[in-house]
Amino acid sequence: MTLFRLSSLEWSDLRRALGIYATATFLRGNYMILMLACWVIAALSTLWDLHGLLRHETLAEALSHANVFYVILVVMVVQSVLQLHTNNQISGSQAPSIPGLALAEARAASIVASVIILGLAGVMRLLPVPFHDALFFILFNAIPSTVQWYAPPREQSGKKRVAILLFGVALMVGQFALVLVSDATYWMLTRPAVLTIPASIILFMALIGSILSLPNRLYGSKPLAPAAHETGQSLPAETTHSSRARPPTQRSLTPYQLRQMLLAPVTPVTFRTDILVSLFLIPVTLSVFAMIEAFLAHRSFSSAWVKSVGTGCVMLVIGDKWLLDRQHWPLLLVTGRFGSRLEFVRAVFRAKLSRMLIITPIRVLTLVVPYAVLKPLLPATAIFEALDLIVLVGGMTLCSALPFVIMRAPPKSVVFAFNLAPLLLIQMCSPFLLSVRYAAYLAITALVLGLLSYCFAPYRLSRSDWPYENE
Repeated sequence: MTLFRLSSLEWSDLRRALGIYATATFLRGNYMILMLACWVIAALSTLWDLHGLLRHETLAEALSHANVFYVILVVMVVQSVLQLHTNNQISGSQAPSIPGLALAEARAASIVASVIILGLAGVMRLLPVPFHDALFFILFNAIPSTVQWYAPPREQSGKKRVAILLFGVALMVGQFALVLVSDATYWMLTRPAVLTIPASIILFMALIGSILSLPNRLYGSKPLAPAAHETGQSLPAETTHSSRARPPTQRSLTPYQLRQMLLAPVTPVTFRTDILVSLFLIPVTLSVFAMIEAFLAHRSFSSAWVKSVGTGCVMLVIGDKWLLDRQHWPLLLVTGRFGSRLEFVRAVFRAKLSRMLIITPIRVLTLVVPYAVLKPLLPATAIFEALDLIVLVGGMTLCSALPFVIMRAPPKSVVFAFNLAPLLLIQMCSPFLLSVRYAAYLAITALVLGLLSYCFAPYRLSRSDWPYENE
């Protein structure tokens, strides 16, 4: 109840933190707002369609004809928007020296999150379903956000941190497993109040508690060890002598890793690791999903695997945020190894293209070959779908740079939306859903736009800000 037992100064800080949500600062600094708006429109359209279907169908029949996954996405993306805003507020170098800043932001975020969750549950009354069932549905699908919000305190023991982490991972896996089951939404929206009301209270309290742990991110880092002249003690002998005698050996990076540092400077992977991950990522992940759905929905493994092919298509375009995270670009540019700004940006595009030409065919084959065997498909059809997916993925990936061709200085929200668009478009444009002609037309269109971006975007990008002004 500490949220309401506040001093006058704390109330002032809370009003200031809440006021930011109604200003242009919140919109400019949050590049996920545009994506959230798109998902909200899709979710409202889904709910409106369901409202119309319920005039002549039962709830179970209507839910089988609509994709409520958009509603689940809105629940999770709303929390991501709030997390991004609060992290921006407390990530400044002077944030630790401002008393009460992190706590005020946490309290404001908890209030906004509560209002949004109650509002979403109210909107779901369009179906119509009881409010307690709608609230339970919203809070249950906010479990991943609850886990992501939580920040453990500094004094918490390692065993307790591991236990909480494993418990959170188990909750996320359970939530995701139920999302895969087609009847899970109907089950959650038709539970008795004696079950959903206590569960909603627990989930609501867990979410608010996780949000209020935000100050631990600001003050939870371990203090640096004091220097020897500050403590008056001499350093241990093994520290002063053995460290000079045996300097730590560092393995040199391979040329493949050096190229990938332009895309992911923190964890550049080796060529062997990239190949192995690409070989097993999609088939293993889809097999696990298929086994879960086959067990929970009582269907065959092959039909469950074929049904999850859309998830496999999404995994084809999941990658690094190569045009969003540009903080390391100035540091690499000043090394002088890439020449001018334009040559540096072209090197980034070449690195992305070279990795894509290696990884994309492997991942496409690991998706199409099992799909063709389990469906089954004719060899000619399987070959066409594989080639179509390779062209489609390559074109869509390069289209992430299209905003720099269209606009002189696109805001980060637009670039983020174009980087995220392939995750949605790849499912709607895949050859698994469309006819041969339409799939080929869309793949060629994506390839042409991608080549235009590859040729003309580097010049525009070289003349833009690195990084963004709000970073």
